[in-house]
Amino acid sequence: MDFVSNSDFQIKEMLKVIGIESIEELFSDIPESLKMAKPKIDDGLSEFEGLELMKNLAKKNSFSERDSYLGGGAYEHYVPAIVPSICSKSEFLTSYTPYQAEASQGMLQIIFEYQSALCALTGMDVCNASLYDGASACAEACLMAMRLKKDKNTLLISESLNPLYRQVVNQYLKSHRVNIIDIPFDSAGKIATETLNSYLLSGNVIGFLAQSPNFFGTVENLKPISEKLKENGALFLLASNPLSYGIFASAKELDVDIAIGDSQPFGLPLAFGGPYVGYLTCKNEFVRQMPGRIVGETVDSRGKRGFVLTLQAREQHIRREKATSNICTNQALAALATLVAIMWYGKKGVEELALTNYQKACFLKENISKIPRVTLFNSETTFNEFVVKFDTPLEEILSSFRKNGIEPGISLSKYYPHLENCLLVTVTETKTKQQLDKYLEILQGAL
Repeated sequence: MDFVSNSDFQIKEMLKVIGIESIEELFSDIPESLKMAKPKIDDGLSEFEGLELMKNLAKKNSFSERDSYLGGGAYEHYVPAIVPSICSKSEFLTSYTPYQAEASQGMLQIIFEYQSALCALTGMDVCNASLYDGASACAEACLMAMRLKKDKNTLLISESLNPLYRQVVNQYLKSHRVNIIDIPFDSAGKIATETLNSYLLSGNVIGFLAQSPNFFGTVENLKPISEKLKENGALFLLASNPLSYGIFASAKELDVDIAIGDSQPFGLPLAFGGPYVGYLTCKNEFVRQMPGRIVGETVDSRGKRGFVLTLQAREQHIRREKATSNICTNQALAALATLVAIMWYGKKGVEELALTNYQKACFLKENISKIPRVTLFNSETTFNEFVVKFDTPLEEILSSFRKNGIEPGISLSKYYPHLENCLLVTVTETKTKQQLDKYLEILQGAL
């Protein structure tokens, strides 16, 4: 497709018609931190030059040559060979929003089965046809809660929520008339329940958005929190790694109202920025305020099984004032990858995979805790990841690991300045006993 830019005269005339002075005014709502500077020179490349540039950039990616213990919302898991085999079929690669929905029975069945799998994992009544990622799922859940509790004006958010998710939530909500209050975490990285309870007494709380396992990997004690929220008429919004439901209490068992998260741990390899696929599930009574769409199962006039778009509450389909969201793309290909991986593992396999992740992370955590000059941020139950604190500058530790081809974890001071020299370490089923022993050996040497 060719693109012919407008001339200066055309731009000037169009700006005059809409009543503004410059093109920049069109983008005044976008934060300056997100805007790219205009190129000072002609940066156009030929096709050959463009390909060479991409090749040289690709050579800088050393991820495959390193042992990675990074996590924080993006996890390295084994992707079963059946996943790319199915997802690479041409009829799936071109998947997009089903505008002529009922003509796309295969696509609708994929979405229906994905919804069913996420409902089975979370225990919730209904799941939508996916969101962009875990961050947008959190933001949409907050908007959904605000629509459900229009008579209230305060939203509580745990500070142990993934800080990247929180940035997106802030971006979504900053133009809405809602008071956002942070609920701090205690010295063990768990929700400060006394602070939470004090805010609930106001009676103006829409709901509480928490994460468990939280950003530090800590598994929160959520049942008492859920009961307290219900006593005060507030909604419970819970973000979770869906794999954790293999061994820990489901969202339904915790009496969660809206359960959200990212399905990336199932079937989606790590890449530079995506793709991811956010899930949003809820109780049946809240379905009318759910963003996106829902696919349902039915039968045709001959009694043959078929699928239809049961609910589509975006503004392209209904009156804008009744729309719940303008979320459009259903991430069908990423959702398919998640579905295939979940079905490949099966009910028992998901439990075993979750247990393996739990055990391997515990092995490394317990052995690190025996090393002098290292302390655990939280000695309680964690899943997949945990935090350790060093009594020496973290950069020295990182340097020692990187010299040995290991990326040891995420420095938390970037997100929480007071957590200086703290490292978030993630362990999944991809790590062998030999790799974990090597990690311990290098850490001992560095200290």
